Amino acid sequence: MRTIPAKAALIVLALAATTPAGCQSEGRTAPTPSSTTPTASPLSSGASPARNGIEALSAAEILRRAKAALLEAKSFRAKGTLHQGGERTTIDLKVSGRSFSASWSFGPATVELLSTGGKRYLRPDKQFWIMSTDTRRGTILARAMGDRWVTGADKDPAFADLFAIGSLDGLFRPRRFDIGAVKEIAGVEAVGIMDFDDIEKKLFVAAIGKPYPLLLTGKEGSELVFTDFGATIANPAAPAESRVVNIDELAG
Repeated sequence: MRTIPAKAALIVLALAATTPAGCQSEGRTAPTPSSTTPTASPLSSGASPARNGIEALSAAEILRRAKAALLEAKSFRAKGTLHQGGERTTIDLKVSGRSFSASWSFGPATVELLSTGGKRYLRPDKQFWIMSTDTRRGTILARAMGDRWVTGADKDPAFADLFAIGSLDGLFRPRRFDIGAVKEIAGVEAVGIMDFDDIEKKLFVAAIGKPYPLLLTGKEGSELVFTDFGATIANPAAPAESRVVNIDELAG
């Protein structure tokens, strides 16, 4: 987050010069939601699912199998809180194949993320822009942007990390790790993978049925819960071109 202000300041100046007053709006149109059709838990389908044997594997192999299980499922949801960059954040992520939509909040600030059709978009709210710049410039930028989306931001180092949450690698990528505690999550036994560089960060993977990641824990009791594996989650629709601003054209 600390690298955003310089780029955001350029956008403020560009928008102030190029956005017609008649197009400025503080209103925000909600994005087209990704509909989710709940499914029965993939961990149980009538007969009791068998143990998958991950407790006998190395932590690296358990993590590899958890990633493979998510790829096979093609869709999932992750919702809850995490500590990212020293801040407690709230995440609501829906993944459908290579597409995803997410809402990510940092205290009072929120940014919506969208990845669909090979393109990535973000839409910060007023508080996010203020947090990224200052009250005056953030307010100008929020008014100029209105409910439009920004594209091309994933190519800029200042914003690229925001899109990492669209995959398990972006949420949990430990360098030094091993098997930790075993606990029951929603009635399913799960094996924990402990991150030695962040001892409170643990990923719990189902030891019953498919080895799905079920829970990611962190500092101060933060928890991100994984659900809806293989559920029907509609691919998010790309915003209309008239509602998109290219960050390179603005900051030139």
